[in-house]
Parts: sequence; C-alpha cells; structure tokens
Amino acid sequence: MFFRLPVIFFAIIIIYPVVWTVAFSFREWDGIAPRSTFVGFQNYITIFNTDSFYIALLNNFKWLVFSLTIPTSLGLILALLIDQKIRFESPYQVIFFIPYTVTPVAVASVWGWLYVPGSGFINQFLTLVGLEQFRQVWLGDPNIASYSIMFANLWWFTGFPLVVFFAGLRGIPTEMLEAADIDGAPFHKKLQRVILPQLLPSTVVVMGMAGIGAMRIFDLIFASTRGGPAHSTHVLATLMYHFALNLFNMGVASAIAIILLFLAAIVILPYIYYSISKLDDIR
Repeated sequence: MFFRLPVIFFAIIIIYPVVWTVAFSFREWDGIAPRSTFVGFQNYITIFNTDSFYIALLNNFKWLVFSLTIPTSLGLILALLIDQKIRFESPYQVIFFIPYTVTPVAVASVWGWLYVPGSGFINQFLTLVGLEQFRQVWLGDPNIASYSIMFANLWWFTGFPLVVFFAGLRGIPTEMLEAADIDGAPFHKKLQRVILPQLLPSTVVVMGMAGIGAMRIFDLIFASTRGGPAHSTHVLATLMYHFALNLFNMGVASAIAIILLFLAAIVILPYIYYSISKLDDIR
C-alpha cells in the first residue's frame, strides 16, 4: 500500500491537472459559467493568430539563452576567483548567494525602485557621473524592458551557479591539479583540460536549473511589468495568466499552458535523462 501512495499522489497532483488542462484547451469557458463549449482547435488557432503569443515565445527563447549563458558564466568566473585561496572565501559566497534567498517578488520591488525614471538610484547615479545621456525609462521602454528585468534576474540568480561550481571545484582531486602545475600548464590549459571536464556534473545541474527557471519564469516579470509595456515583456506564463484572469478565456489559457508544457519538456528532458543515467551509474 505504501508503495502505491507516491503513484496516487503523482496522479492527483500532476496527471489529473494536466489531463484537464488538455481537455479545456479544446473548449471555450470563462471560468465562471457552469458549462463549457467544445470548440476543437479554435483556441490554438486563436493563439497562433495573436501577435502577443509570438512576442512571448520570442521572450521565452531570449530568457532561455540568457539563463544558460550569462548567469552561468558569471557564476563560474566568480567561483574560480573565490577558489584562488583568497581570505574570507566563505563570506564572499554568502554575499553572492544572499540575493538567491530573496523571493523574486521582493527582487522586483527592489529593482523597480532602482529603475524609477526620475528618482531611481540608477538614473541618479548616471547623472552624478555625468552620463545623463544614458538615463532610460528602464521598465517603460518596450525596447529595453525585458533586458532590464534580465539584469535584475542576473543579480538574483548568479549566487546559485557560484555555489554549485565552487562545490564542484573543491571536489576536484588535488592530484590532478598538482600534476598540471608540475607539467607547467598555464591556467587556461588547466581550465580547459582539467577543471571544466571535472565540473561537468556541476555544469549539468546549473544548466538544468537555469533552463527550468527560464521556461517557468513568471513572478519576477509579473511583479515588475505585468507583461507590459505593450506586451513587450510577456512570456508564455504571464500571457497564460493574462488570458485566464484578465480576459477570462480559460480555453486559450489552457492551450498556452499545453504549448508551454511541450516546450519545457524539450528543454528539461535531456537534463532528466542525464540525471537518471548518472543515478544508474552510481547504483
């Protein structure tokens, strides 16, 4: 009986909502009426004829590329710097990791204050150093709003890859590093042939979490701009919310959810496959 409980919970919590979401993606329902109407693929046709869907899809791709490259690379660089036997390495780790312990909604509030066009710290600082020409309406300009939120996310997320990579660095056998030093290998050769190959498990974890985070990003964007201005910062998750709770179109929202689930599976399944294969190797 106890062995069946996880399966039962998984079916109730995961499978049941997914099945109903698939069913509602083929129906028209406002979330209030006692009955819904079957409309076939009309909800999907509506999505593919909506400009904001392609904006959200492109933004999800931008977030994916950003998350897999910038925070990951910066976290690795910081981990390598802290690993150089510097003093007070533990406080440095804590300082960089603290933002990751803050909720994204709080991060959005802090950076929203920094981005205030008139009295925000960033524009005030630019004025102070004589760079007034670079002052921007950071969250109000459709051309830069998404990138402004990404920068806030960089401040928030970088601590996670730093800690994971640092733990991986401390797990590298010292004999391998000493052998490279004895051979007179420069740092870039040691990084290429010793450090990075040994950091592959840590890299997979970081990339997997970054990819998952990029596909499910919602709260930071919603708390910052609610998808605006002019739908420019929408991702699929915020667009789904918009259709469900602003337009009361549960059918289209469900269809977006299914598309997001499909795209997320493409990103996440390789990570799951790798994790399962490594678990089998350990066994």
